Amino acid sequence: MNFNVYIDKQTGERLERLARTRRTSRNALIREALVHLLERGAKAKWPPEVLAFQGIPGVRPFEAARRRLGAPRKDPLA
Repeated sequence: MNFNVYIDKQTGERLERLARTRRTSRNALIREALVHLLERGAKAKWPPEVLAFQGIPGVRPFEAARRRLGAPRKDPLA
């Protein structure tokens, strides 16, 4: 299947540099990127390693200190 993709100049230049560095074609890089995107699915997911993480033995979870934290004196985003 063939189709055209229009990209901005900066992205095109970056793609060209990467293709030269990897000694491959721009089309091959675009195919690789599409396969990667389609394998991940449309919605980003946490990797299995992150989902399986149970913490580091002997280290208190961050949430344990949350009770001692006070409210900010002033809203930093105001």
